Amino acid sequence: MRGKAVVSVDACIPHIDHDVEVCDCLRDTQREFRGHGERVLYVDDEEPLVFLMTSVLERLGYKVTGCAEAEKALEMFKSGPQNFDVVVNDLSMPGMSGIDLAREFLQIRPGLPILIATGHILSDDNEKVRSLSLYDLILKPDTVDELGQILHKLFKKPEEHEGT
Repeated sequence: MRGKAVVSVDACIPHIDHDVEVCDCLRDTQREFRGHGERVLYVDDEEPLVFLMTSVLERLGYKVTGCAEAEKALEMFKSGPQNFDVVVNDLSMPGMSGIDLAREFLQIRPGLPILIATGHILSDDNEKVRSLSLYDLILKPDTVDELGQILHKLFKKPEEHEGT
């Protein structure tokens, strides 16, 4: 029988003096792209992503209803189409594609701003989005960073446009 060896590890973690500046920078960015209670319906068949995006958007000042099933989202929307200011939904979902879901939303409420998120964009997808006059097509890895900016731009008041 062998004896047990004891291993000792010394770790050196550098102190960073400018961490406050990094945090302040992030807070400034969040302040710049904050919502003002606008109501978002977020639909994606990946539940962890629905949870993440709901949390992120709520921290940015939006009121978010998350749904992991296209059919349930459609039923929710039908029962109160005026309860949402914008819809963000996945392009590829089981049972109903994001384009078909967007088409259903627009039949109920023409002119509703709809953003489609996808993991990969094909030229055919761009054509479908344009044919429905949807607001935007977002590449999913960029969704978290980009969505707050896009929603801010969408809901920007006319007097805010003058400064940009």
